[in-house]
Amino acid sequence: MTDEPQEEATTEPVDETAGDAPLDSDVDTIVEEARQASEHLRLVQNGHREGLEQVRALLQDADGITGITGDLLAELTRTADAVTADRQRLEREKAALVTRALAVSQAEHQRDEGFAEQRAIVERELAERRASALAAVEKELAEARSTRLAEVTASESAERERIKAEIAKERTDWDEVRTPQQEDLKQQRDELEKQKGAISALQSVLEGRRVALGGEELDLESRTQRLMRQIQKRRDNLDEDVAAFVTEERRSFETSQQTAAEEAARLRSTIQSQTSLLGAFEHLQQQLGGREPGKVILELNEKSDEIKRLTEELATRPTEEARARLGAMESENRTLQNRIDQLASEVAQHQALAAQANDLKLKNSNLDAANKSLEQKAKIFEAAANEAETELNRLRAAYERPADVEARYGEIELPRIKVEDINLDTQGDISESEWLRGVAQECDNYGLHFNSRILKAFHTALKTAEMSPLTVLAGVSGTGKSELPRLYSHFGGLYFEPLSVQPNWDSQESMLGFFNSIDNRFDAQPVLRFLAQSQKRWAAATDEHDGYPGLAGAVCLVLLDEMNLAHPELYFAEFLSKLEQRRGKKKADVPTLPVKIGAGMEPYELQLGRNVLWAGTMNQDETTKSLSDKVLDRANVILFPRPTDLKRRQKLTPLDARNRGDNLPIKTWQSWLSQGTSFTTEEFQPFKSFLEEMNTSLAVAGRAIGHRVLQSVEFYMSNYPDVREAGEDNVKKARAMHVAFEDQLVQKVMPKLRGIDTRGKAKNECLDPIRGQLIAGIGGSGFNLGEDFDLALELGYGQFIWQSANYIKADVSDEPE
Repeated sequence: MTDEPQEEATTEPVDETAGDAPLDSDVDTIVEEARQASEHLRLVQNGHREGLEQVRALLQDADGITGITGDLLAELTRTADAVTADRQRLEREKAALVTRALAVSQAEHQRDEGFAEQRAIVERELAERRASALAAVEKELAEARSTRLAEVTASESAERERIKAEIAKERTDWDEVRTPQQEDLKQQRDELEKQKGAISALQSVLEGRRVALGGEELDLESRTQRLMRQIQKRRDNLDEDVAAFVTEERRSFETSQQTAAEEAARLRSTIQSQTSLLGAFEHLQQQLGGREPGKVILELNEKSDEIKRLTEELATRPTEEARARLGAMESENRTLQNRIDQLASEVAQHQALAAQANDLKLKNSNLDAANKSLEQKAKIFEAAANEAETELNRLRAAYERPADVEARYGEIELPRIKVEDINLDTQGDISESEWLRGVAQECDNYGLHFNSRILKAFHTALKTAEMSPLTVLAGVSGTGKSELPRLYSHFGGLYFEPLSVQPNWDSQESMLGFFNSIDNRFDAQPVLRFLAQSQKRWAAATDEHDGYPGLAGAVCLVLLDEMNLAHPELYFAEFLSKLEQRRGKKKADVPTLPVKIGAGMEPYELQLGRNVLWAGTMNQDETTKSLSDKVLDRANVILFPRPTDLKRRQKLTPLDARNRGDNLPIKTWQSWLSQGTSFTTEEFQPFKSFLEEMNTSLAVAGRAIGHRVLQSVEFYMSNYPDVREAGEDNVKKARAMHVAFEDQLVQKVMPKLRGIDTRGKAKNECLDPIRGQLIAGIGGSGFNLGEDFDLALELGYGQFIWQSANYIKADVSDEPE
């Protein structure tokens, strides 16, 4: 009975040198054994106690056996003492085991911390080795490429020489073949020349018969030319052409021979007719008595002419009647001549009068032209006088009527949002996280879902307007860049003013308005009236005045839609400079922007209060302009990811007063702002060191991260909703700081890498180390930016261009379940 508890209570000694086994398994085994031993000891003690009670009862009933029971009682007492000693020993061992378990847990924790640091060191070494290995591989690849290029060049040169040799050999062979052919063609050409000479001789023989044979000669010449063209075209088939030519010539010669025979017959006939004429001539000569025929014909012609002359003279000789008629006609002629002289005198007088009339007409025409010229000059002078009078009136209105200044101020201060469009209900005490979740829920109900990471980033960027006064939304068209500010304002209780930027904007007057000198009034744009209204306090209507719907106690949001259609440095540069001046000033001390309202008049001082937030959307295509470093330093650029799951929209819900959120007071908004950093030096130092190391890499490419960027990053992290909500929960706060810093890397730092060469030294010594930093992260927790970084390297056509936001899709921790 005494041996059993001894055996059950015995425990195995702890092997403290077994360091190779997992510590967690050792601790669990030891604790389980201690628990089982303690439980068994409790059962044994309970059994002994029950046995002792039974023995005592038996002793009370059996008084006669006192001696035996005394021994038994002593034995039981010793057993109980032994059991008690064993229990105490087990309790001590249990305490030792618990102490060892705590020590093991602490050692494991220290081991994990050491492993994290060693892991970071190893990852950095791996990154360096990877970079050096990549450099070596690239160098080897370049050498191999150079070697291969030299081999290809040598092979190409050898092939080129071989082809040249083959071409030279083929040219020599062709010359050897061509020489006999040319000699053969030359002989054939000589033969043709001989034949052509024969043809020419034949043509010379037949030249005397050209008149009769003209048509035949033309035909022969045409055939000769045709044969020459055929000879030129058919030199390769010269034998066949020569045979055809000889045949044709033979036919032509036979035809010519036949024609010549016919011509000889005709000539014989002509000779016979001439012989008969010669006989007739001889007979006539006998009749003329030996006189020459020419002289006889000449005398005959002279006699004929004399006869003709005498006949004409006889016909023209006048009669008596004709002479009398001639005298009468001469008398009438003298009368008519006198009448002609009289009429000539009258004509001369009339011509003089006509000349005077022409002179008068010319003078009248000149006077008419001068009159018209004077009338035109009068009209010009009258128009100039009217223009001068108008300008004088305009200048007089500008300099002599200062009361118009108030009228132009009133034109600017006309309320953009009417009283009936303003919701006077305000939101009560509400936490920032609750308000933000309400906005997200209303957006979902409306039919548009925004990733909570983007919604928090947009909200935080607006909160950091003191450091970065502009929030820019960029990304794929149709992803809700313009809808997010509108719905955020509508459901959140902000007053919203959209502004479509035009490509021809080149000054702030294009945005705010300008003085119209023609109408002598200031044409204020809606955004100027909205900005002026945002700085005026609410004034209720009374019997004395109409009141004014001021928005100074509300939060307002202005959206520059497609802001990079024109250069923001042209129309928004003065705004950025003035908004930056608010930093470090008192709440009531805000900068003013002078708005010109006309010549000689004091400009309207537009206050740029802290209750007006500025946002913009940006597309990236051939019609847009890129943002300069000046704008990027003063802005937070939020990229919208490319959608992978396209969302349907079942219905279109109108935005009206029924679903608009209650007014968000400026005091509530300012209560959500962290005006200074909420981090200790130890908490923020890893992030500062991360940016400094990145800045060292950027120096290789001639880029830098300025103080403003670091300050903006810390300000953003302090105002991130999850960081503020975490409070003293260090684990949750560390996670939120990591997410906020990742946002700022994309919004503030990655745009500074735009345009860096993705090859050579810039890639090896700048981009690759930065990528290694992003993968290693901070405190062993990397950033989900590797995929986006690789896309920026690949899609920029040799330059680094960050244009994706896949890291948001990769991080699903903020998405609702």
